[in-house]
Amino acid sequence: MDVLEAIKNRRSHRAFTAEPVEPEKVEAILEAGRWAPSAANSQPWEFILITSEAARRRIYELSEEAKRTGHIAIRGFSYVRPLPGEVTGEDETLAAVQNYSFKFLTNVPVIIAVVGVPATPVQQASPGETADSYKYACGAVIQNMLLAAESMELGSLWFTFFDPQLAGQFLGIGPDRRLVALVLVGYPAGNPLPPGRLPLAAKVRRII
Repeated sequence: MDVLEAIKNRRSHRAFTAEPVEPEKVEAILEAGRWAPSAANSQPWEFILITSEAARRRIYELSEEAKRTGHIAIRGFSYVRPLPGEVTGEDETLAAVQNYSFKFLTNVPVIIAVVGVPATPVQQASPGETADSYKYACGAVIQNMLLAAESMELGSLWFTFFDPQLAGQFLGIGPDRRLVALVLVGYPAGNPLPPGRLPLAAKVRRII
């Protein structure tokens, strides 16, 4: 499967079979993440491989608790439910999450936590390095992982509905690190419909 085919075939899967993922495929996905680009080749990421049933169930419980309290990560950034009467651009997203079941977290055989390493003040003096550089680098890591999974006929999901602090504590992530996302990987049970995409002409401005 070439890369363009993988890009167009990739789907966000939330249903997985009980079939385990071969260790060599998991290693290949981690390796794909390792080769992502980053500012000044800083490689500001770490991975935590989660496969035990008990750990996956705990992540599920923490995500349900985050849904209940409203302190979740939306689009990779921490979000806290607003005070009564306060309106934010994320309100509709949070409301929709209340009806979103996270049960698939207990069924997916592999979860990879992508952890960002923020640059120190000294590193930020390097060309291209900023305090937020790790976020963009980790986004590239995650995309590499998703495409690698697709190329091996595995289903995957970029998951950010968690409380970064509580989930980070459970995973043993220190205060100088940031839990960016969980990448779920397993053999898919079904094939979601293709997501809608606007025409290319609607998203491109050309300077000639």
